[in-house]
Amino acid sequence: MAKLNFKNAARNNKNLKYGGYMTIVMIFAVIAMIVVNLLFEQLRLKVDLTPEQLYTIGAKSKIILEDLDEDVTITGLYVTGRETTEAVTLIEDYIKNSKHISYKQVDPYTNPDFVAKYKEDTETIAANSLIVENNETGKFKIVSQNDLYEYQQTQSSNFYDTSYEITAFRAEEALTSAIQYVTNTNTPVLYTLTGHGESALASGMTSMLKKANFDLKEFNFMNSAQKLEANNYTVLLINNPMQDISDYELQDLENYLEAGGNLLLNLSVNYPEGLKNFTALLERYGVAVEHGSLVESDPNYYYYYSNLLIPELGDSDVLEGISANTVAVLTPIAIKQLPNRNAATEITELLTTSDHAIIKKNPESKDLDFEEGDEQGKFDLGLMINEAVSKDGKLYYTKFALFSSSYMFDSDVGYMTAGNYNLFLNTLNTLQTEVDTLYIDPKEYVSTDVVISAGQLVIWSAVFVIAIPLGVLIAGLVIWSRRKRL
Repeated sequence: MAKLNFKNAARNNKNLKYGGYMTIVMIFAVIAMIVVNLLFEQLRLKVDLTPEQLYTIGAKSKIILEDLDEDVTITGLYVTGRETTEAVTLIEDYIKNSKHISYKQVDPYTNPDFVAKYKEDTETIAANSLIVENNETGKFKIVSQNDLYEYQQTQSSNFYDTSYEITAFRAEEALTSAIQYVTNTNTPVLYTLTGHGESALASGMTSMLKKANFDLKEFNFMNSAQKLEANNYTVLLINNPMQDISDYELQDLENYLEAGGNLLLNLSVNYPEGLKNFTALLERYGVAVEHGSLVESDPNYYYYYSNLLIPELGDSDVLEGISANTVAVLTPIAIKQLPNRNAATEITELLTTSDHAIIKKNPESKDLDFEEGDEQGKFDLGLMINEAVSKDGKLYYTKFALFSSSYMFDSDVGYMTAGNYNLFLNTLNTLQTEVDTLYIDPKEYVSTDVVISAGQLVIWSAVFVIAIPLGVLIAGLVIWSRRKRL
């Protein structure tokens, strides 16, 4: 009986020869596919194809994460299978950009003791919230489901049915601010002066400031229980005062500033004449106001209305990230720099008018063009004032920001732009240096759900379950038949 020689048989039998090659190729292809899938699974490579990059953090957040040197855990209070997938996907990008960020999921209903330790007083923590916690200090912040989105209220024609539609995804701002909060030693404090007819900050602004981790407090110099300390994380805001401060308050305010205090003063076209002590404060730092309605005569420097100005931007860190034509200044008052001022006082122009702005002196006039008695020229709309003060053998640095329109920071008026929001936070970040608070633009929310009818479901099921596999099978049989004839 002759011994079978597989080598010679393979040479003489073409079907066996090509079949062997195909078998080897298929084996290597399967191995390659397995290896590639394992690698992609380990590397967790994903591509964010959403138009607004909903699941990708921006440059501001990446800078915060680069400086992070403490471990932070984000805990999702989710029932398994009911996670907010958009938030979890975004958190994966945080983890990708920092080895100090980790994520875990806890069911709040089966683990009530875990949730209880984060409750304060009678506060309740809702399911679907996120807990951002510093692993070393235990400092934490709760980010609710509502903090992740921006909503718009809609009402039906019968006025009884009200619903809320998601219009923007703002989870990045909420999460990055929470990470900042739990890793910073001091919390920035914004005191708002009261007792002089000042305007309260609009709810939209207070909400933004709280998300940026500011501790908001009211302050009154006449309250002996309160003490305003000059440090690198405290700012005093005087917002559109309508009455003068007393001699006593002026002295305390100057003492605060000369000890290295930080002040933000917002005026408006309604700023009253004859406020003696406020005038003295402004002159102390080399500036004054010119009463009258300030309008622009150059159409390139206003939006629709001549008293809604588009300012020229100066050269300052306060304006970092703010582009030209993105700031709107509503009904301002003109600010002037005084030629005779303290040599140690440095004034930086932030916002200015064109050279053709007009101060209308006659309140009864309806003519927006230049008239006799008016003043025309270039005026300041925003200034940053710095002064080094030597006191008791120590050197202190005063920082004083002055804006000519409180309405440009009033979210209820309806003329606030993204540039205005950024300018307000940038100004506070320049005044206080403890925490680099940030404003991140919300991302327009577009639903990614695909809705198909029952008929379409049947058709596509037939395509993927029957047609495509059958086509692959027929193609394989044709190729096998041709090669068999070789």
